[in-house]
Amino acid sequence: MSGSVRQSLFFHNLPDLRSLCCVNMFFPKSFDEAELTNKQVETCRELVLLHSDIVASPVLGHFGGITVIMTIAFYKSGIIQAFAQKHGLQLNPSQRVFPAILQTCLSYSVTARLAPKWNKAGQYLIAGKDFLSDSGKLNAVVLELSITETQLCVSVEANTVRLPPAVIKDFDIPAPVVKNFLHTNDAVLDTVMPNNWCHVLPSMKKGQILSISRRIPQESPFQSYMEFQKHWNNMYGYQLPSVSQEEVVYCSVYFKPIGEKLFTYPLCCMRTQPVQCFPRVDLQGVLESFFSDLQAGLESVCGFSVWMTCKPCYYSYELNRPDTQGDTFESKRKRLKQSVQNVEVYATSNQLSKVSSVALQAWLKSRGINVRSKDKKEELVSKVMKCLSET
Repeated sequence: MSGSVRQSLFFHNLPDLRSLCCVNMFFPKSFDEAELTNKQVETCRELVLLHSDIVASPVLGHFGGITVIMTIAFYKSGIIQAFAQKHGLQLNPSQRVFPAILQTCLSYSVTARLAPKWNKAGQYLIAGKDFLSDSGKLNAVVLELSITETQLCVSVEANTVRLPPAVIKDFDIPAPVVKNFLHTNDAVLDTVMPNNWCHVLPSMKKGQILSISRRIPQESPFQSYMEFQKHWNNMYGYQLPSVSQEEVVYCSVYFKPIGEKLFTYPLCCMRTQPVQCFPRVDLQGVLESFFSDLQAGLESVCGFSVWMTCKPCYYSYELNRPDTQGDTFESKRKRLKQSVQNVEVYATSNQLSKVSSVALQAWLKSRGINVRSKDKKEELVSKVMKCLSET
């Protein structure tokens, strides 16, 4: 995230992780790698949108794997077993849930449920189902979730961005050639380095456009623009522009890490520049809009009602000051007092871990919370976060 943009922090109380369980499901390795990845993501997204009582995520680094978290009661109902059988998935035995696994599944599930109101583009979620064809400034946020055993911290960074669609002239193709291309159904343009680099949505990873055509290349698994629209909606919740088949332009893209295989994308899913950020003026407006949609998608976690803080908290990088030789008792006392007063702005466990145990104890005692001398720092941090979420 950009250090110049303020992050707003909100908090959720989470259900007892002991009441949840985690299962891994896998497709058999009878598909090629690209087909397996598509089935993995499409099926995971279908599951997330079908059942609000679960959270899930594709297994990172494992083609064809899906991790699902639910209550033990939901697991025993047989619903997840029926879903796995319907889609030809192998179901592993259930396991206990750890915060890191819940964080991964919740992050994916929230992003999936926010689309197409908020669409993933690199690290950003960009507002508006028509963002693919919008050349102007757009509202966007960077969303990060952090989970402990008992709490979820939601970090939201509001931004104004531009992500204008790519056009053929971006690739330095002469105007007469472009004009002829647009009036010839079977025309194909071969691009030339170094002007053929592009960013591919939604990851914004870089590739090289080797050719641009009016017809779908033979190597593509899709036979019509309608199939592309369905695929992008199923994979990412994207709403591709509603245009006629004759108006669509397709790109054959090469990714060096993958090898010689070419991938076909509609030109509307390509960008010649990364996301452009602008100073955020209406911070509150975009926060309220996003927060409203986020609350609708986070009314519950795995079937448990959750409560989120209504007002955002903020953190500062200026809480701790290193001790210096020759400090007087009074200067140390003032620093401790300042630390105690500013504990609230450190809101996340990562930031609170930088605060001294003495300051944390003093802050908790000032709120009438019982503190034991043998409490470890992790326990103090957990108590502070719990107290902040209840205020």
